Amino acid sequence: MQLKLNIKNWRPENIVKSGRALTAFVVSNAVFIGMLYLYVVRETLEFLLRIKLIGKLFKLMQFDRLIKLVTRIMMLFDIDKKDQVSRSYLIELAFRNMKARKTRSTVTIGGVALGVGAIVFLVSMGYGLEKMVISKVARLEELKMADVSSGKVSSAKMNEELLNKIKGYEGVMDVVPMVSMVAKVTYNNSVLDVMTYAIDERYIKALGLTYLAGSNFKDNTGGPIPELEAQVKGASQEVNWALMGEKAEQGMLKFNIAEGKKAMVWERCEPDSRMMGTVIRVEGGLVGEEVWGEKMFSAENEPEVGKNIYTDEEYSKWIKAKVPLWKIGEEGEAIPVLSDGGRQVWEVGCLLPESVVIDEKSREEFVSESLDEYLDGLGLMAGEVMGVTTSATTVAGPVRLTASSSTASASLAADTEVASASAMLFETVVATDSSGIEWVELKKVEEDKNKVEKISYRGSPVAEAYISSGMVKLLGLSATEAVGKVFKIYYIVPDSLMSGKTGRMQSEEAEYTVSGVIEDQNSSYFYYQISDAKRLGVSNYSQIKVVAQNEETLLVIRKAIETLGFRTTSTADTVAGIEKIFASLRLVLGFLGTIALAVASLGMFNTMTVSLLERTREVGVMKAMGMLSEEVRELFLAESMIMGVGGGTFGVVFGFVTGKLISFVLTTISVMKGQGTMDISYVPWFFVAFIMLVSFVVGILTGWYPSKRARAISALNALRYE
Repeated sequence: MQLKLNIKNWRPENIVKSGRALTAFVVSNAVFIGMLYLYVVRETLEFLLRIKLIGKLFKLMQFDRLIKLVTRIMMLFDIDKKDQVSRSYLIELAFRNMKARKTRSTVTIGGVALGVGAIVFLVSMGYGLEKMVISKVARLEELKMADVSSGKVSSAKMNEELLNKIKGYEGVMDVVPMVSMVAKVTYNNSVLDVMTYAIDERYIKALGLTYLAGSNFKDNTGGPIPELEAQVKGASQEVNWALMGEKAEQGMLKFNIAEGKKAMVWERCEPDSRMMGTVIRVEGGLVGEEVWGEKMFSAENEPEVGKNIYTDEEYSKWIKAKVPLWKIGEEGEAIPVLSDGGRQVWEVGCLLPESVVIDEKSREEFVSESLDEYLDGLGLMAGEVMGVTTSATTVAGPVRLTASSSTASASLAADTEVASASAMLFETVVATDSSGIEWVELKKVEEDKNKVEKISYRGSPVAEAYISSGMVKLLGLSATEAVGKVFKIYYIVPDSLMSGKTGRMQSEEAEYTVSGVIEDQNSSYFYYQISDAKRLGVSNYSQIKVVAQNEETLLVIRKAIETLGFRTTSTADTVAGIEKIFASLRLVLGFLGTIALAVASLGMFNTMTVSLLERTREVGVMKAMGMLSEEVRELFLAESMIMGVGGGTFGVVFGFVTGKLISFVLTTISVMKGQGTMDISYVPWFFVAFIMLVSFVVGILTGWYPSKRARAISALNALRYE
């Protein structure tokens, strides 16, 4: 069918006519391509039936009925027109012409097959390597999991309150907590430092761990835990209706930073606002006010909570005050934030109450009702340097300062001993910068490292250990020998896991029995019951594993958790990075294969053009016998599409088989070295469909010009052609 579009006069009727012509053209060619493909399927099935062994099997499977069905479908599409050759006959005639020139047709189809095979082979290597790497990195279930850990907001604690909140999110299947601590293990007079993970049975199932020896991990609480349940039952909370930024209590108050702690200072009473610095304990205390700010997760239920009177949004109490700012160095030293004039900067900011000790009696001492009024009375503005007094400088012992000191601490007399409320946390060090200016730095007192609080178990621990095969190796045992062995252990408990405690802590020593061995040669650690950690008073978690319904839901859940101030990670992130890398690799490999296909396409185009020149007289005879020019065009186009489809089919088979052969060779070598199987070739079904579509397009493009020339040849001139 010839497409004619009238673009000279864009009248409505002409546009409709042109649209109909275009639609008819597309449908006609689509039907022709479909019939061509059905003809190839039918011829292939008939060929297989003619083979003795395969033919008998296909007859038993009633493939002859499938051939009849394909023929009937072709007849439905093959609408006979008066005085025109049927399309089925044109397709059959094209096959006969190709059989008459077997060598040329075979070489042409083989060239296309090599080009397509190169693409399939190279791209299948990219898909196969990606699949193999991802299978080593993650299981399918892990793509629906995310690990939640502490983020930039240190006050946001991972506790039961957070677990219950996450469980309420839509699409969350499970929320599994975990507590990690370093432990000292004593076995056969040897001492090891190993990581330990307090978990429950759900965590083991989520990880999909493999046991080498012993029993599987089963939940065991060891009975009720004394005191903890009673504490939870007595919890209560007072609700106050307020607005963001409103005062939580009337008047001003005195407060100070708790001993052994330091508090972060935010620009606003919101964790997402700018962090201005740190404030440490100040002798004499500080003055501020309590205001309602953004809701925060704390280690314990807050006795009071604010709620927006319009939206029911919850608020937490914050302390707003003008405080001296410090920054903490890499080695734990506290360095004052200095102004251009060399004085320590005081700024108005917000602190969280958990690091603050409030003098409740001081509320009646102040005339001022607000912080702004209080600062105005002192003649100060927010951000103005307030000056540094020696009482705010933390000194652990006698300090000698030279007269060249640029800070207010230089006013100290030689050998003056200053008693500081922060002496248990920092010691004073005089530092000098490149220009010779000295200032006072506060460094953590080394003696603090030797002060350790002993923690006793509440009741008897379960004391079951499921150790890694890497730890088994350190103990000098085999997996089967390790089961039943007993070792002594005590945990180093971080204060971040405890409520209301600071400093270094360690558990009392206990005897643990090895109940199972888990396969992991690369690391030394063991799992134990999370109830043991709770018996030590642990109320916060080190990590939470969230299991979602699917990968799409996981993204939404992670964003919701991150808005609470926590950090989330997932194996899906690693897989996404791997997929990006291999997507680029497949593009490069596909481009290299496309070069081979382009060369094969040029050869096919050349074959069709030469075939037209050789068959010019034949075209004249066909037209003289009554064949229409459009039918001649379809005949040549059918031949080119048969070559394209044939080359695409054989190319897919060639590329697939070549990839599997290489995988077989690599698997043989890998198995001989004890590394397991390796399949580096994978061809997805959508890629096969894409390749077949490309083969059709190549056949159409390479045969379009020769078929168009054949259509335009005059019958009289063709008969005269020598």
